[in-house]
Amino acid sequence: MLKNYLKIAFRNLIKHKLFSCINIFGLAIGITGSILIILFVNYEKSYDRYNEKADRTYRLAVSALVGDTKINQTFSSSITFTKLLEDFPEIETGVKFLKIGKSPVFIGNKIFYEPRVFAVDSVFYDVFSIPLLHGNPKTALVEPRSVVLSKSSALKYFGTTDVVGKVLALNTSRETGNVDFKITGVSENMPADSHFHYNMLLSLTSFPEYINDKGWSSNNFISYIVLKENTSKDNFEEKLKDFTRKYMGGEKFDEWVAKGNYWKYYLQPLTSIHLNSDLNGEFEPNGNITYVRIFSIISIIVLLIACINFMNLSTAKASLRAKEVGLRKVVGADKKKLIFQFLSESTLLSFLALAIAVAMIEFLLPYYKEFVGRPITINYFENLSIIFLLVFSGLTVGIVSGSYPAFVLSSFKPVAVLKNESTQKTSRFNFRNILVVVQFAVSIILIAGTIIVYRQIQYVQNKNLGFDKEQVLVVKNPGTIDKNIQPFKQALSDYRNIVKVSGSASLPGTPFSNIGFGAEGVQGFTLNLCICDNDFQKTLNLEMVKGRFFSREFPSDSNAVVLNQEAAKLLGWDDPIGKEINNWRKHRTNFHVIGVVKDFHYESLHQKIRPMALFRIGGYYKRSESYISVQVKTGELAETIKFIENKWKQFAPGAPFEYSFLNDDFNSLYNNEKQTEQLFLIFSSLAIFIACLGLLGLASYIAERRTKEIGIRKILGASVARIVFSMSGEFVKWVILANIIAWPVAWFFMNKWLQSFAYRIHISWWVFALAGGLALIIALLTVSWQAIRAATANPVESLRYE
Repeated sequence: MLKNYLKIAFRNLIKHKLFSCINIFGLAIGITGSILIILFVNYEKSYDRYNEKADRTYRLAVSALVGDTKINQTFSSSITFTKLLEDFPEIETGVKFLKIGKSPVFIGNKIFYEPRVFAVDSVFYDVFSIPLLHGNPKTALVEPRSVVLSKSSALKYFGTTDVVGKVLALNTSRETGNVDFKITGVSENMPADSHFHYNMLLSLTSFPEYINDKGWSSNNFISYIVLKENTSKDNFEEKLKDFTRKYMGGEKFDEWVAKGNYWKYYLQPLTSIHLNSDLNGEFEPNGNITYVRIFSIISIIVLLIACINFMNLSTAKASLRAKEVGLRKVVGADKKKLIFQFLSESTLLSFLALAIAVAMIEFLLPYYKEFVGRPITINYFENLSIIFLLVFSGLTVGIVSGSYPAFVLSSFKPVAVLKNESTQKTSRFNFRNILVVVQFAVSIILIAGTIIVYRQIQYVQNKNLGFDKEQVLVVKNPGTIDKNIQPFKQALSDYRNIVKVSGSASLPGTPFSNIGFGAEGVQGFTLNLCICDNDFQKTLNLEMVKGRFFSREFPSDSNAVVLNQEAAKLLGWDDPIGKEINNWRKHRTNFHVIGVVKDFHYESLHQKIRPMALFRIGGYYKRSESYISVQVKTGELAETIKFIENKWKQFAPGAPFEYSFLNDDFNSLYNNEKQTEQLFLIFSSLAIFIACLGLLGLASYIAERRTKEIGIRKILGASVARIVFSMSGEFVKWVILANIIAWPVAWFFMNKWLQSFAYRIHISWWVFALAGGLALIIALLTVSWQAIRAATANPVESLRYE
């Protein structure tokens, strides 16, 4: 019997070639799009799960309100970590990180830059499951001045991984200069699906000044703890409240909290950091759970639209098989056998589509990996669950998409069919029409979403940020020049195509330190720090609101501070000039305010502008210049870059020259959004294309059903335009109804997405009108092609049609 069903199925495929091709390729495209999205989603959810203790590992984080300043950070102090281990027997082990930053590495007469250098406790490999190729994970990071390299770093430096015992020199600060570190281990590279990556790990015992700092406000470390098995995270966090009160002043802490302040430690599950964390101090830009959920929904939508096509086309051609169903029922076939037959046919189509989809995935995967920037793979035979999932998907899609057509076909009454009575309902709004409306409602939502995401990205990239990011070239790693920084900057300033040059410890788009301050008559507060030279304001074209910026003419500026407007507002000072803030320490240093700079967006537009204090390099805060900003003229850019590179080689022989442009660096803050925009566009287009395939099939079916009618209309004098309008009118009604459904849904979800930005566009009515109009035009173009073809056919041939 099954053999007979398959034979009939293949005959129907050949007989109705257009329907079959649309069904199979529509499903194949839908399955391909859905699986590609699912691969991306599953990869995003896989972060940090390679760790053996991932389910018990947590990162310590801080949420606080100090005065009017909100703090959300990964940083905590060394003493906090020490007391946690002492007070909580529930902790099995833990490790803390000290960010060293980008450090010059000296091997012989060669200089390298390592951007991912951390100092960690010796138990690092007890917490994170990274195998060592050489060395002992228990002892590799015990001794001071020990270093473990990643495999890629060892190969880059020495061309081999067998380098234990060799020595390299690092310059981790200007004060200590070059320090020799002995290589005690080489590890595998960190997996790509990890929320942090290292090239080099230094023993934390090499930095006693940090680990021995007993200050509770010295938040220099990122700490992870592993709880013992069966320990409740919620119970542990509840105990953290008493822990915080105990060590932060007891009754004084209660009084401080009573004034509206708070300081809260909490635990972030390791496996949730990548998608659910965006705190100050993140190792790397994380993903976003919102986007993962959006794409999960889109994967279902794309597959759903493909299944709707299948249902529509199968029910549409049901009348073409009406006599077959009638005859089968007359000769004894019951409803169950007919349902089984048609489900078998739909499942066969599904598996044919699945086979084509797998081929398409294999072809597209290399391009897709490059596009999404993820090393996504699909290993069919290494993981039997993938094969099972594909088979299950084929069966599910076949049964779900074929269920409604099967019940429709099997319900035909043989007497009515054999008398050539119509098998179609006379309702103008049947189930097939509902499915078409759903298809286009979803398509309109995706089009509107794409437009809104695009407009928001354009807004954040083109908004006046309060500083000039265009034509600013950023020279990196100036620490290599050391004492020659000033002569280097002067040499650049003298060049005809260079407008201004400045040095700073940070730039808009890079992390800023956040520390506590005090002022007379003001509760404790925190400010983000920008350490810069005298020319920083003019190089980035920051606008002064009051007072002045740092100047070489005032030696006392080494203890001066410039505030942004938000900082002045926080302090409640109408005229801050001449007032003082202090560094809130036991041996306090006062800084006199010499100016107020207009607020500028030094962080992404996801966040409101936060209070900032600008200090002069070489003053109280001994930060090195990590960046040299060079404002260049628009002409002869290649020549200017070559000049800067030559000067770099003159002042830093042997050191690689690295540069970027400030606008590119700052715009990279929105990489997630830009990728979302691109994926929205691709999968919106895919959904619309699949919907149009369905419309093409339905238009073809309607034209076929109305062949004689069209012939008679032409004989009676109907024009081609009138016939096309008659055939297209019904589809126009469906798309208009789809708009009515789609617009409020699209507004709700996109308005919710926009709320993640502190600065955002307003959703205009024309976005929905444009989305609906595009959907209507696409539908009309699809249907009109088939309608014109039918309307221009020879009426004599139409009247002969059976």
